[in-house]
Amino acid sequence: MLISIDLYTTLIPTVITALTAVVLFYTVSRELRNTLAVSSVKRISEYVTLRCPTCGYVKVREFKVGDYVGKVDDEKCPRDGSNLVIMGIGKEQVSA
Repeated sequence: MLISIDLYTTLIPTVITALTAVVLFYTVSRELRNTLAVSSVKRISEYVTLRCPTCGYVKVREFKVGDYVGKVDDEKCPRDGSNLVIMGIGKEQVSA
């Protein structure tokens, strides 16, 4: 028994479907890789704004565990030697 394959009704549509699937997979995977690469570059930076209660000197440093607004910090003002007070805590998105 000889099996005959009709070239125009079976083989060509199958090849076209397979090629379309490969192109779609490549396009979607490339877009996904680009999206993941962009999102992994960005990070969040947390910072604290310190202020001297006597002279108004302002300093910004990285957030440490235990910081809160109103806390009298151990850091001293370079102008008059007073302890700095935490006036604000913030976050910003930084590109690495």
